[in-house]
Parts: sequence; structure tokens; C-alpha cells
Amino acid sequence: GAFYVFPNIQKTGMKSKELAGLLLKEGGVATLSGTDFGRYGEGYLRLSYANSRENLEKALTRISAALPQIAR
Repeated sequence: GAFYVFPNIQKTGMKSKELAGLLLKEGGVATLSGTDFGRYGEGYLRLSYANSRENLEKALTRISAALPQIAR
């Protein structure tokens, strides 16, 4: 099995690579663009949850803090 989630990010209005870059730059959270897995991956990110609960909570907090910056 794998330890990944593939959330739909279409409501952000951003392309997958663009949002992945923003989350890394603004939140310090590394994600992969869904397009890294093929053209049908546009509109999704891949996140790994193979980590400690503490680190996952930190990552989600950082993602939440970065998302208001993209509100349109």
C-alpha cells in the first residue's frame, strides 16, 4: 500500500504546479503536482502522510496559513 492522499484543488483556481510551488515557498510544505503523474492529474496535489502525527499537524497548519494568500 501507499501512504498518499490526492486532494482535488480545483476550487483554488490555481494549476497544480503553481499551488505546489506556493505551498513550498509560503508554507514550507513539499507536495507534488498531480500532473507529475500524467495529464489527468491537473487539479490535484499528492501529499504523503508517512510521517508522525505531530509533523502532519504542522504541515496542515502551514497549508491552512498559506491558502488565504490565494483567495480571489
